[in-house]
Amino acid sequence: MMDIKVLKAGTKLQLEDGSTAEVIEPSQDGIYVKIRYLESPFSPEVVGTEGLASDYEITGFTTDGSHTDTGKSLQ
Repeated sequence: MMDIKVLKAGTKLQLEDGSTAEVIEPSQDGIYVKIRYLESPFSPEVVGTEGLASDYEITGFTTDGSHTDTGKSLQ
C-alpha cells in the first residue's frame, strides 16, 4: 500500500484501467486524491472530468513529466 498523502497537485498518475490522470487536489484523508482524467482508452467520455482515485487504483506516477514509477511505494 502506498502513502498517497505525498502526491502533490500536478502529479500525473497511471490508473489500473489504463487511464492517465492528473492530481488536482492532494489527499485530505489519506484514502483518495482528487483527479482530472487526461486520457482514458476504454472510457473516452471521462476525459476532462474529475473524480477520486484510491491508492489501489494507482499503478504508477510521475512527478517530473518524463518518468513513470510503477512501484507501489511513494515513500
